[in-house]
Amino acid sequence: MDTRTFYLKEFMPTVEQALKMIEIEIETAKKEGIKALKVVHGYGSNGIGGEINKALPNWAKLAKKKKLIKDFIKGTEWIIDSEKVLEAKKYCQNLIGDPELFFYNPGISIILI
Repeated sequence: MDTRTFYLKEFMPTVEQALKMIEIEIETAKKEGIKALKVVHGYGSNGIGGEINKALPNWAKLAKKKKLIKDFIKGTEWIIDSEKVLEAKKYCQNLIGDPELFFYNPGISIILI
């Protein structure tokens, strides 16, 4: 299998801790040949998105520039016919059957490695 799910929200980390944990998980996944990391970070309890949910896209832009990751897709951007999603599915076939990826889900993100 070339995908992995990382349940970040179980750890209840701070933003700084969360981003470090994700980076470590990416490095481990690379060594194991994982192509996509589904990060379950949760949305936040205040109804407008938590700090981790807000910080991840900014972190991803920098990580992509540094070539740490290939791409980043928010759960809210996972639209079946979007060009970004179609490319992700070509890159990592196991994303096609993931049941959590068929719905608008602000509590997850996909990181292509």
